[in-house]
Amino acid sequence: MSLTEDIKALALEAGFHAVGITSAEPFAEAEHALRERYERGLLEGSGYDLETIRLYTHPRESLLAARSLISVALSYLNDEADFGFPPRGRMARFSRGLDYHRVLHERLLVLAGDIRAKLGRRVEIRPFADTGPLVDRSAAIRAGIGSRGKNTCVYVGEYQSWVVLGELLTDLDLEPDAAAPADICGECTECMKACPTGAICAPYTVDVKLCLSQVTQSKGFIPREFREKLGTRIYGCDTCQSACPLNRDARPGNIDEFRPYRGLGSEPELLPLLNMSVGDFKRRVAPTTAGWIGRTKFRRNAAVALGNVGDPAAIPGLTEALSDPEPVIRGHAAWALGGIGTPPARSALEVARSRETDRQAAEEIREALDRAGSRPE
Repeated sequence: MSLTEDIKALALEAGFHAVGITSAEPFAEAEHALRERYERGLLEGSGYDLETIRLYTHPRESLLAARSLISVALSYLNDEADFGFPPRGRMARFSRGLDYHRVLHERLLVLAGDIRAKLGRRVEIRPFADTGPLVDRSAAIRAGIGSRGKNTCVYVGEYQSWVVLGELLTDLDLEPDAAAPADICGECTECMKACPTGAICAPYTVDVKLCLSQVTQSKGFIPREFREKLGTRIYGCDTCQSACPLNRDARPGNIDEFRPYRGLGSEPELLPLLNMSVGDFKRRVAPTTAGWIGRTKFRRNAAVALGNVGDPAAIPGLTEALSDPEPVIRGHAAWALGGIGTPPARSALEVARSRETDRQAAEEIREALDRAGSRPE
């Protein structure tokens, strides 16, 4: 076999579900598209600016000697059962097991080591596990392992879009694969119709600031117009992928590291999450992909989910959260109590109003009392 075929075989042996090769040339089309979306304000909150767009679309900015890019995919889909009540939150599928960045990185390091061992000499290789400056999706498409859907996810063979992507950038001169087909969706727009906020504002285009997955990861107070739309989501959103007909018969990867993590999983009970301690967060959430947003955002999202469930059983926990040191927790707990709106919920809000000193949290309490007061006894 050629060196290229040897490396592909090593990637599959390392546990990846798909592998392809492309050159280290710039991703000119992706750069143009990202610049256009940046100028239209569609990337607000994503961390992209003109400097990072250039960095992400020019591989040699990360490794000057780069000649080839090895793109890999790993399915995070598992056969698993969903639960039900007591009130539970919803974790996106990519976040239910161990942090996929760590899992990807460890396998990429194994692959890099295997390549060096195969060649028996020094090789420049730099791994990217969806954390470094590379356009993962464009790399996967140009390397031939997947096509872009209208929801902007990359669809990889029988695993479809339930995959995470990574790369090895190397100075090896490898044979590039043909790019994947550009259009796999045809006339279908099911993902666009299913999106709760209309974030998929045009085929293959997402307005990041409207995406509920991004909302669960955002800083500070969640804009009120998104809160009811979040439902019981506490991290990420799978709606556009779940609505996609191509995903209905996707093959699960059943990777052990991506099986629902103990103590959290796919639908964790909400009440224990709301006032969880630092230790509980480190034990239950930090090892997962959701861990990076931190304890405050995670608890904030749990408060919103409890408000959307509307179960009066949450009132004691939400009342406790009204005394939290973090204004963002107090404010979202108030919003949830306003949605429940029972006399005990209103009483808790009245007490909180009398002592609240933070301007934004106080406004949340006032708004919550207005909503609660408009509900029939």
